[in-house]
Amino acid sequence: MADLPGESAPPAEPPHDYAALFVVERARLNDLLAGLHGADWQRPSPCPGWSILGLCAHLLGDDFGLLARHRDGHYGTPPPAGATESGFVAWLDEMQAEWVGASRRLSPRLITDLLQWTGPQIAGTFRREDPRARTASVSWAGPGPVPAWLDQARELSEYWIHRQQLRQGLGRPSDLRADLAGPVLDGLRWAYPYRLAQAPSQPGDTVTVAVTGPVTETWHLVAAGTGWRFDDQPGTRTVASLAMSTEDAWRLLTNNLTAGSRSDLAVSGDGAIIGVLFRTRAIIGEPKWA
Repeated sequence: MADLPGESAPPAEPPHDYAALFVVERARLNDLLAGLHGADWQRPSPCPGWSILGLCAHLLGDDFGLLARHRDGHYGTPPPAGATESGFVAWLDEMQAEWVGASRRLSPRLITDLLQWTGPQIAGTFRREDPRARTASVSWAGPGPVPAWLDQARELSEYWIHRQQLRQGLGRPSDLRADLAGPVLDGLRWAYPYRLAQAPSQPGDTVTVAVTGPVTETWHLVAAGTGWRFDDQPGTRTVASLAMSTEDAWRLLTNNLTAGSRSDLAVSGDGAIIGVLFRTRAIIGEPKWA
């Protein structure tokens, strides 16, 4: 979708039908899990301390939490009031570890059956939401409310990323088909305008981020008086550029790119801005390898 002039915050109009995309994502997860055998479930995943089965239990917990909040309006595990970002991350990690630990009583069949049961309900919940309503909060995109579609994009990316981690743990390559990888990156990119606000800039300064196949995109972030915005064309002066593959793009933006792989990224320009680009994450928490 072409960016609108002066687009410094996510527009109200959703760029994709995220409910339909979630149906595709869940079908691919179900297909992956249907092909697993006994020993596969106990293989370690890239998530420290979690096996393939443990990571699937985490996905099931995500399903239950999403349905409780979005469908039922139930917030049974509110974060601690006034928590800093690091405090929130610590609370979230503890809650997720507690859930995965308790889920050890569930067999692979139970978990796969439950994921098949919850999937259609999540898609239905997304369909009933107004994607244009600025009622959502996505902390890595900014402190203010954002359209509900970006929250749906965040949720889709959570499941898509974990499926890539499952594939990695099973010794399989990432599934980078553009029908899902493109919309995932289209959501993750909204971390850039917010994080670039940390860097000094002059109106017209431009940061160009180029992603190459299977998803091929070029994003021009142009500085304006009110922050950085996505534009179809670069501004008057390019101050930094970053070029990377689709594989490296999703990994960099989600803390899944190792320190050694950073050398594969093509960068040029202002060192402070490049530092911001390397640190930008479309998730909460700090980079693990910075």
